Amino acid sequence: MILRHPLSILIANIYLTGRSGTEIVTRELAFALMRAGHRPIVYAPELGPIAQEIRARGIPVTDDISTIAAEVDIIHGNHTQVTAIAAARFPNAPIVYFTHDFVAWHSAPPLLANVRKYVAVDDTVAERLQSEAGIPADRIVTLLNAVDTDRFAPGPPLPGRPRRALAFAKNAQHLSAVRAACEKRGIELDVIGEAVGNIVDEPETLLPQYDLAFASALSALEAMACGRAVIVCDGRGLAGMARSENWDTWRRRNFGLRALQQRLSPKAIAAEIDRYDAADVSRRTRQEASLSKWLDACLSLYGEAIGQHRAAPAASYASNLSLARHMQTWLPKPGRPAWPWMAEREELLTRLARLPAGLEPVKANEPVSLALADEPEKFVRLTGFGAVESWGVWTDGELAMVEFEIAYGPAPTSLRLVLEPFLHAHRSEVAAELFINGTSIERRLFAARQDWKVALPPGSLLARHLTIGLRIENPASPRQLGLSSDERRLGLGLRLIELGG
Repeated sequence: MILRHPLSILIANIYLTGRSGTEIVTRELAFALMRAGHRPIVYAPELGPIAQEIRARGIPVTDDISTIAAEVDIIHGNHTQVTAIAAARFPNAPIVYFTHDFVAWHSAPPLLANVRKYVAVDDTVAERLQSEAGIPADRIVTLLNAVDTDRFAPGPPLPGRPRRALAFAKNAQHLSAVRAACEKRGIELDVIGEAVGNIVDEPETLLPQYDLAFASALSALEAMACGRAVIVCDGRGLAGMARSENWDTWRRRNFGLRALQQRLSPKAIAAEIDRYDAADVSRRTRQEASLSKWLDACLSLYGEAIGQHRAAPAASYASNLSLARHMQTWLPKPGRPAWPWMAEREELLTRLARLPAGLEPVKANEPVSLALADEPEKFVRLTGFGAVESWGVWTDGELAMVEFEIAYGPAPTSLRLVLEPFLHAHRSEVAAELFINGTSIERRLFAARQDWKVALPPGSLLARHLTIGLRIENPASPRQLGLSSDERRLGLGLRLIELGG
């Protein structure tokens, strides 16, 4: 249908407090709609810096749906609960719902009568919409992610071999392997992202300064648009160097989970570095994944949804019933807290997604070195630590955990940790408490490197799984102490783990 201009479009996002993918998409969509002459309105129950950026462009942003007095032509929903809130406030508006994920609870497709189209950002999500949520195929549209090619402009020509690399860290499980591979190839590496506490507001100004990027999903597209070579990876796994022969397939997988099928290792990443090539995919990214084409597709979907809604509007009874069923679906069950369980579920699913596959069991009397070259993440799962370094790994914050499986055979009876405290002029010792499988074992003060050897508590090995916890009483940041720009809150450096027979 021919769209009436300007359209009033309500964009509903669960929050605008950080710089996640949907928050960036919300901002870029609002800006693009306004440039095209439409009237975007943004609703999110929690607001932050991106909300301020959107408001600065003269676009209304609210965390209270009741403050929107005028009617809207269409609702662009990004998350299930805020889309339902928008549907309750504007029962006569059609909805186009964008499914960005299928794991996070807030991305589940809302089964509301006014949803005319369900949009999947990749083929994986499209399959799940149909196979797991029961959405009919004729109501599903796949609209692949895009990049603002005006903001992410090509950088200078690349050198014959990469000298500087930038790694994106929305999770951190890939960083030790990336660091090791870059070190072997003589490449200087910088890291940005939430997982390392270094969030960059304007990556488009940073990317052109690098030759090579380690990224996934939208960040990978942005790096390609800047003409950088891109190795597609994150903490979930490795895809490889983006090239013409894999670009189509990987883009249809959003450069995400289904593409990340290789195990992370310095050797595998170094092999991809050796395939260094950037111009190979930059042109295609700019031509085929531009935000302008994506916006045209969005507007076409809006027009189709408005036309369908006008031709056959949902009856009030059907709208009310679908909304009631939606609320019933998300009603907390007896014995469960109102909303925290959803946050806990999301955190657990995120942690499960980050677990490295196939940990090798730890054998008694065979020490496990935490040095980078020994690839400790083959044996242990680290939480609350920084990136693995050439000598070992620092705790980062008050609580750090090491998890591993124990090889079958005679049960070990003791645990030995080789630990080194982070000391400085204002701190001559570090206090720490040791836990094994959740049980407090001992508290110690560290004034120098020492072995911490304890007996394993009875029954701790029944499941052949051991979790070692370290509670640091006084972590300190080198930056706060004026020693360096390092913002990690360091406590103890872990060099070695050994189970005694």
